[in-house]
Amino acid sequence: MSIYTLIPLLPLGAAFTVALFGQRLQGVGHRIVIPAVAGSFFVSIAAFVDVLENGTIEVSLYRLLDVGSLVVDLGFFIDSLTVLLLLLVTGVSTVVQVYSSRYMIGDARHSRFFAVTALFTAAMTILVMSSNLLLTFIFWEVMGLCSYLLISHYAERRSAYRAATKVFLVNSIADVGLLIGVILTYHAFGTLNIPEILSMAKAGVDIPTHVITALTLCLFAGAIGKSAQMPAHVWLPLAMEAPTPVSALIHAATMVNAGPFLLVRLSPVIVLSPTAMTVIAAIGAVTALFAAIVSLTQTDVKRTLAYSTISQLGFMTLLCGVGAFVAAIFHLLAHGFFKAFLFLSTGNILAATHRHVETPGEEPPGSQGAIFAGALLLSVLPPLVIFSGPYRHLWLSQNFSAANIALWIIGLGTVFFTAMTIAKTATSVFRKGPPGASDGNARVMPTLFSVKHVVGVLLALGALVSLLLLVWSWLAVFLSPSVGVASEVAAAPSSGFSAWILLPIAIGIAGWAVAYAGTGRRRSAETEWKKRLYVFFLNKGYFDEIYDVYIVRPTIALAGWLWRVIDQGIIDRFIVSLGPASVNVSRWLWKVVDLGLIDRLVVAVGSRSVGVAQRMDVFGRGRTAKNAERVGRALDVSGRTPQAFQPRTLQHDLLIVVFWLAVALGFFYWIA
Repeated sequence: MSIYTLIPLLPLGAAFTVALFGQRLQGVGHRIVIPAVAGSFFVSIAAFVDVLENGTIEVSLYRLLDVGSLVVDLGFFIDSLTVLLLLLVTGVSTVVQVYSSRYMIGDARHSRFFAVTALFTAAMTILVMSSNLLLTFIFWEVMGLCSYLLISHYAERRSAYRAATKVFLVNSIADVGLLIGVILTYHAFGTLNIPEILSMAKAGVDIPTHVITALTLCLFAGAIGKSAQMPAHVWLPLAMEAPTPVSALIHAATMVNAGPFLLVRLSPVIVLSPTAMTVIAAIGAVTALFAAIVSLTQTDVKRTLAYSTISQLGFMTLLCGVGAFVAAIFHLLAHGFFKAFLFLSTGNILAATHRHVETPGEEPPGSQGAIFAGALLLSVLPPLVIFSGPYRHLWLSQNFSAANIALWIIGLGTVFFTAMTIAKTATSVFRKGPPGASDGNARVMPTLFSVKHVVGVLLALGALVSLLLLVWSWLAVFLSPSVGVASEVAAAPSSGFSAWILLPIAIGIAGWAVAYAGTGRRRSAETEWKKRLYVFFLNKGYFDEIYDVYIVRPTIALAGWLWRVIDQGIIDRFIVSLGPASVNVSRWLWKVVDLGLIDRLVVAVGSRSVGVAQRMDVFGRGRTAKNAERVGRALDVSGRTPQAFQPRTLQHDLLIVVFWLAVALGFFYWIA
């Protein structure tokens, strides 16, 4: 067996160990989980080096099903896409587990938390490494179960268990589409083996386009649920009821990344259907813009980050829809590490304040210019990096013209709203204190332009730029065998800045300026339509209310009607009526059959038998009596003879039984 099977087995074994011995390991479960997940990360590094040098690795485990034409071989398919995701999943999970070891001190469900998070990591690694769609679907569902258990960690809170139930239901409904997609994929390709499906799709298998469109859209339905795309985006903000390390795990390493990964993994199939790609791109674009605007109106820091994640996931989905699969994976990796850092940092703030909801109050005195200048700097850096030559070349490496349009339209819109979010969050946290801080003394007042901060930022920025330049030079080539369309990478991509770079920089400054202009403005001075627009996005587009009115309540009402009319009115009455009916039938049978037929027949037969016996007694009493006496004497002698040899103890009885059993077994063995 390959050493790479340890990647999922280490966290899986740790999860079962902590779960089985949870009472004995209470408070120390992290000492088992952290080394296991870290070991998985180091094995993932070895897998990355192996794939980089030798190419794709296939690991066969065992044959699960062999029924007719359905053959399911479970195994691992480790290629360039797989190893990149493994590094993200195991790396971020290791950091989250280390962070959780301090964050969860004193928690009543300490062992349960670490067992489920380890299982969460193992499920995501198996999903990424799976070579079979059936195994992918199984652990797709395992991740849904883990999310339910983690979001309901604080089950004593009503909001926590209600949020967990809603998350589970939304994902379960979307997963029905994924299951149908898996079935249609088997029907179309005749196999569930992912490498075979990819090779057939790249070879141009003769499958009708409408079949490809149907199975792609069904598979995408599962991705919509797991990656919180509209209209199934309502569950991700509710996941904030879980402990903050879980939020980092869901947003950065597991769960939400499953959707873009599935689209990129099956990209050779997706590119065969232009209709499906159009639908994917449209849903991704709408989700990216809508969630970015909603994030501006939220007062809870974690909910702001949640809608920011939804926006970025929509951006990745859009990239898959326009064919820029390499850019989608690059964005997924960058977003995963960055969002993990944001959530863990936010956890420190929330742990200090113990609350999430912002409380308005007087702003503390202090230098506000440095804070706004820092927000402006953070607002300008993303367009400088995203729209620079090398990164832009990476986005267009798939040679799709639609990717260029998506880059400039959705990219500019995302930069604008991201700049507004940065300015709003920075001023909210650093000027007013962390959300939920009610004591006016504990304020966070950073010195953004001290010598230490400036030098640290410059060093970190230089290291980051150097790393990205190295990544840009080979990432598209490294991922090209795993995506639907081979990348066409120029020999020497341009790394300079063109005049077009001024446009996204101006958009970023405009977003910051809008947020700055809105700071301190009174709501009474705003027009009516602006207020209505703000309230619309503050209430997240009323999606939850619409679902509650048109789906949840009618479903509950239908369930109540079925319970009253069908369950109680028909089924219960039928079952209850069986008792009296059975008694009535029994009485009828007793009167008619027992008394009327059987008893009369017995009496008639008995009377005739008496008559015959009397006649026989008259003609043969003497001879019959003598013969009966002789037979009785013979039986008495035959009964007394074995009685003399009958064993008198229980042991003797058992020995005789065993003896005759042995004789019987020997007899049947001799016959066979």
